Amino acid sequence: MESELTKEGFSRILVVDDESRVVNAVRRIFAASSFIKVETSTSPKEALQIVERSPDLRLVISDYLMPGMDGLELLTGLSRIRPEIIRIILTGHADLETTLRAINEVGVYKFILKPWNNHDLYWTVVRALELEEARRENRELKKRLEEQAQVVERIEELYPGISRIDRDRDGAIILSE
Repeated sequence: MESELTKEGFSRILVVDDESRVVNAVRRIFAASSFIKVETSTSPKEALQIVERSPDLRLVISDYLMPGMDGLELLTGLSRIRPEIIRIILTGHADLETTLRAINEVGVYKFILKPWNNHDLYWTVVRALELEEARRENRELKKRLEEQAQVVERIEELYPGISRIDRDRDGAIILSE
């Protein structure tokens, strides 16, 4: 299941924290993974630039308290650029108001407290990537359905009645000769 996350064979994630020791610690959690590639940034502004130029980026883990721009501002900004990207907050400063705002206004997938459990963080990311993949497949299937409906509509315009199925009282299809 893990290796099926993308057709390319791996998923790119971004870790943003103003403390380099934190981004390095998170990078080490995924170092042995053959299907998760970690990008890092210690600057929220740089992180937005990375998201803008990286269409294959699938998930962002951000610290909450950072100088210049807090994590919620960062995640709000990147959701404008890429609304489908999964967003996770990793913080040592949590209160109920911030947590509710992160979930309700910013659409944060998970709110993780520092210090974190490496195993839990790893599997949270794996599950989030699986969710993102399911959402992406759903979007693609909806698009294909819409395209197929348009094709049927065009065929019906050319050959009126071709898409109609007549049934008898019992529901059996009536074949015309």
